[in-house]
Amino acid sequence: MRNRNHALASLYCASALHGMIHTLSLFLSPLNVEIATYFHTNSVATITSFKTVYLIVYAASNLLFGGLTYRLPVRETLSFGMLVNAGAVILFYFVPSKGIPFMYVLWILAAIGGGVYHPVANVFITRKFSERKGWALGITGVGSGIGFAFGPLITGALSRMGLGWQSIALLFGLSGTLAGIVAYLVIRDDGKDEGVQRVHDTTPGRKENSGSYNRSGLPGGLTWPLLGFLTWMILLTASREIAMWSILDVSAFFLEVSTQNASLASWYLFIMYLPGIVTQPFVGTWSDRWGRRGFALLTFCLFGASLAILPFLPPKGYLVSYFLMGAAQSASVPLIEAMIADHTTPENRGMMFGVFITAIMGLGALGPFLSGAWLDGIGRTLSSFRLLFSILGGTVVLSGIFLYFTPSVSIVLSLKKRWSTVRNK
Repeated sequence: MRNRNHALASLYCASALHGMIHTLSLFLSPLNVEIATYFHTNSVATITSFKTVYLIVYAASNLLFGGLTYRLPVRETLSFGMLVNAGAVILFYFVPSKGIPFMYVLWILAAIGGGVYHPVANVFITRKFSERKGWALGITGVGSGIGFAFGPLITGALSRMGLGWQSIALLFGLSGTLAGIVAYLVIRDDGKDEGVQRVHDTTPGRKENSGSYNRSGLPGGLTWPLLGFLTWMILLTASREIAMWSILDVSAFFLEVSTQNASLASWYLFIMYLPGIVTQPFVGTWSDRWGRRGFALLTFCLFGASLAILPFLPPKGYLVSYFLMGAAQSASVPLIEAMIADHTTPENRGMMFGVFITAIMGLGALGPFLSGAWLDGIGRTLSSFRLLFSILGGTVVLSGIFLYFTPSVSIVLSLKKRWSTVRNK
C-alpha cells in the first residue's frame, strides 16, 4: 500500500510539473500585442518566432534526455529541468526594450529545462503503470490541461490589474521554482511497478502477441517496422502540433482584427484548454478499454473542423469553437502517446519518446513562425485568417482519417513474415 501511495503521489506531482511546464511555454501568448509594442515592432513573425525558437530547442532537449533517460535519476532530473525553465522565465523581467536577442537566449534556456519532462516522465509513468498507460498519461494530461487553461486566464487577470508582461513573467517564474522544489521532495522511483507489459495490438479483444512476436526483435530493440510506424505517427501528429501552436500564438492578433480587442485572447485560450482537464483522463481510460484509433479519428477531426470554421463564425460563436478545439486537441495527447507506448518496450521507450517528441515539436515549431510570416506577407485581414485556419484545420482532419487506418506494428510484422514465407517457397 505504501509503494502504491508513493506511485500515486509521484504521478500527481508529475502531472503538476506537466502543467507548469506548459504554462510557462504559453502564458505570454495573450500579451503578444503588448510585447510587440514593448519591443517597438509591427512584425507578427518577430514575436511568434520566440515560440518557434523555444519549440525547436525544446524538441532537441527531448531527444537529448530521451537518450539519457536510463542514466539519470528521475526525481533530480525532473526537478532540475523545472528550475532551469523557471529561472529563464524569471530573467524575462530584466529584458530591455531593445533586448530581442536576449529574449531568444532566455527562451532557449527555458526550452532546455522544459524539454526534460516528456521523455523522463513518460517513461517513468508508463513503466510505473504499465497496465494502465492510457489512464496514467491521462492523469498527467490533467496537469497540462490546467496549465494550458489557467495560465492564460491568470495572465489576463494580472494584466487587467495593471501588471506589465515582465512583472507577470516574474510571478510565473517564481511559481515554477516552487514547483521544482516540490517535485524534488515528492517524486519517488522505488522500482515497484505494476509489471512489464508486453507489446500488444491495441485492437479491442485481441490477445497479446505470442512469444514468436517477441522473438522478432521488437522487445529487445528497434526494428524497421517500428521505425516506420514511428515515422508515420510523427508526420500525422505534427499537423496537430503545427495547428495548435499557431492558434495559440496568433489568437491575440486574430482577435485584434475580428473583435478589435486583443485582450480577449486570455479568455479564449482559457476556454480552449479548460475541457482538457476532464477529457484527457477519460479518453485515455476509454482507449485502454476500447482501442485508440477510433478516438484518434474523432479528436483530430473535431479539432481540425473547429479550427477551420473559427474565422467564419460571428464573434459570439468563438466560444464554442475554442471550447471544441481544446477538448479535442487535449484528448488526443494521451491517445497518441499511449499508441507510441503500446509499440515500444521499457528498454527502448525513452529513446522512442525522445525521438517522437523531438520530431513533432520540431515540426510544430514551424507553425508560429510560418503563420506569422503568412500574416506579415498578405496582411492581417479577416480573409487571411480564414485561409490560414482552413489550411491548418483541413490538414489535421486528413491526419485523423489516416490515423484511423494506421496498421499496428504487429500487423506489419505478420505481413512481413507471410511475404517472406511466400517468397522462400
